[in-house]
Amino acid sequence: MKRMALLGVLAAGLALVACGDDGGETAIALDENQQIGDLTSQEASQVCDDLEQPMKLSKVDQCDLVGLLISSEKGDCVVTWRKCLTTPGEPLTSSRCNTSEFKWCTATVAEVKACMIAVTEAMKALSCGSDLDLLQSPEECAAVSETCPWLLQDAVGF
Repeated sequence: MKRMALLGVLAAGLALVACGDDGGETAIALDENQQIGDLTSQEASQVCDDLEQPMKLSKVDQCDLVGLLISSEKGDCVVTWRKCLTTPGEPLTSSRCNTSEFKWCTATVAEVKACMIAVTEAMKALSCGSDLDLLQSPEECAAVSETCPWLLQDAVGF
């Protein structure tokens, strides 16, 4: 259970990878100290846009995650990882960025951004040799976990 909960938190970041811009709009300057629950819909979308590049994962990183989700056994994970890498196409992305889940969240824009970037870095560090029982939620997610746990639980907000 701990394995799936942790991977759920780590996978939360994956959902933001392609939530970005449809083009044509200019970026909004956000107050990084503003609570994410107080953002307008346009400002909330800007948070997703701002995180699009820092949260991109390579196909190798995504295949590591897929391998770990499929099997905790290193050999089986490597087989899945190789199969994933040889599958034609670009890395998997998600267009989901559920900004409606930001409502009532008192974490700041800066705290949410720092958390999601740390989650991405944690995902990039995974490999088939990773011991998931040793992984912890990134320290940068403490404020988000405390004030808006629903954003990270089961990847609801992201």
